[in-house]
Amino acid sequence: MLMTRTRLLALTVVTSAALLLGGCGSDGGKDDAADPSATTSATPGEAASSGAPTTSKPSTKPTTSPTPTPSNTPAKPGTYIDYEAINEDGIRIAAAADTKKLTGAPTDFKAFVGTLIEKQAASGTAGCSEAPLIYVTQIDTNGWARGSYSIPGCGGSGALWAKSGSSWTEAWSGQSLVDCATLHRYAFPSRLAGDTCDSGGGTKPYSR
Repeated sequence: MLMTRTRLLALTVVTSAALLLGGCGSDGGKDDAADPSATTSATPGEAASSGAPTTSKPSTKPTTSPTPTPSNTPAKPGTYIDYEAINEDGIRIAAAADTKKLTGAPTDFKAFVGTLIEKQAASGTAGCSEAPLIYVTQIDTNGWARGSYSIPGCGGSGALWAKSGSSWTEAWSGQSLVDCATLHRYAFPSRLAGDTCDSGGGTKPYSR
């Protein structure tokens, strides 16, 4: 009986030593797994998901809208043309040849403006050294137009032109509000003449 206990005790000591040695071997495996020299490479999909910067080419070239080419052909009757949408001050006329810039305007209106600038240039203005200018800002091809006269350094005035019968004429020019009588006489459309007029010292709504 004493011998049996002695054998069991010896067996227990041997087993414990084996377990301790086995544990040390396990720890060495963990150290090897943490070795910083061991590296792994990420796939392109993993790199993108990790937030790494990527570059990509556009799938299509950017498109641009073509710029419409103005035509010198007169627009159809009743066409409203806003030249201030093309140039902030409208179309600048310094000589008769400049009337070709009045895109869409009737041929007889171009001739009328050409004659106006030639007469102003020939007559001149006392005390003004600069050449006169005419600006055309809007036109309704049914027979109405708006603009201004200008002499750099000397001032200028607004102007309304209308077709009376078969020819164009200056309906009004000045530096104040257009009188209602003139607008009614030539039946100016309000989108060109404005929505108010001078009724003899007072302002009155205008609509046509």
